[in-house]
Amino acid sequence: MGHNNGVVKTVVASLSLCLGLGVSQVITNDKVFAEDTDNNGTVEKFDKYKGHQVYEYSVQNKLGLKISVLNQGGTLHGIYVPNGNDGKQNILLSFKHTKQYYSKNAQSLYVGQQIGPIGNRIRNGEFKLNGKKVSVPTNENGNTLHSGDHGFNSVRWKCETGTYEGNPAITLRHTFSSKYTGFPGKIQATTRYVVTDDNQVKVLMSAKSDKDTVFDPTIHAYFNLGQEKTIKNQELTMNSTQRLKLNKEKVPTGKLLDNKGAYDFSEAKPLKDHLDPLMSTKEQGLDTMFKVNPDKDKQIAKLSDPKTDRSVSFLSERNGLVVYSGNAIDKKLTFESGKGHQHAAIALEPQTLPDAVNHPSFGDVSLKSGDTKTKEITYQIDY
Repeated sequence: MGHNNGVVKTVVASLSLCLGLGVSQVITNDKVFAEDTDNNGTVEKFDKYKGHQVYEYSVQNKLGLKISVLNQGGTLHGIYVPNGNDGKQNILLSFKHTKQYYSKNAQSLYVGQQIGPIGNRIRNGEFKLNGKKVSVPTNENGNTLHSGDHGFNSVRWKCETGTYEGNPAITLRHTFSSKYTGFPGKIQATTRYVVTDDNQVKVLMSAKSDKDTVFDPTIHAYFNLGQEKTIKNQELTMNSTQRLKLNKEKVPTGKLLDNKGAYDFSEAKPLKDHLDPLMSTKEQGLDTMFKVNPDKDKQIAKLSDPKTDRSVSFLSERNGLVVYSGNAIDKKLTFESGKGHQHAAIALEPQTLPDAVNHPSFGDVSLKSGDTKTKEITYQIDY
């Protein structure tokens, strides 16, 4: 692909005005075309998807911790940690091409994607709001998974790099019509990916609606902190003593089960000690909705890799954590890191306990007309 230099300069100039970028370079090779010199931010052409240009937005902190986001789907494409060899390693599962995120073999994995307005399953795609029945589009066995086919992950977001509360940040915005999502109200959504100098990656997901609606988003990021093909030698602990009982369609029944055996994450031990006993089950691993109890620092879980001495602590004020151990990842998929493998990475998705719209005791996920709500997920990265 080639393009006209004058066009590129015009694009960069408009980005400078729109984003407040200190543009230091223009490279006409279809790759880097703007650099935010104040915040170590860059905007790059990633590839094209369905005839539209997809861009990759990146920022990093003073310690070299870098994050990158695709405007398609608001996808968290990478968290890059220094690896000690003047390079960086992406500790997230990611694809080389946008179309791979939405391919037949990968679309049910929702790799790195922003999920909303509601994460996980809604039973029969129905719930009551203000005493009235609401029906939303279904997309899995008559239920609604991750807000259906027209959720937050399905659109191209408006993005910009800059700062938020003095930290490098990527800000995404999109307005979702009720006609498009099937959920009540016109939802004005804003998501900020922020990286701080104490190596926290904060995801702030906000929404405002012109009608009463529901809002409980999450990020479907998959982690592999090491350099091995699976996460079986990594360790996971959780502030959790119970999990939700599910029906055969993985929809909560409303009952809670005690965490015992393979589901007990009170002490650190290799994930293989949890996964191996589950290989005889239909799931062949974890696809489990844990009730969590945030500690005084809001920590709900911690994933560690003893071999590399890397860890990610998951901070959230919400009471749920969905843990999926990549059971359906297989060799048909090729990631940036290479061929896929079962249990190649693990997704930990902080949220309110799933299907709260049908179980009031699980938590309040309502959003009143004119109000703005913000849900925060923080990844504390240590290496």
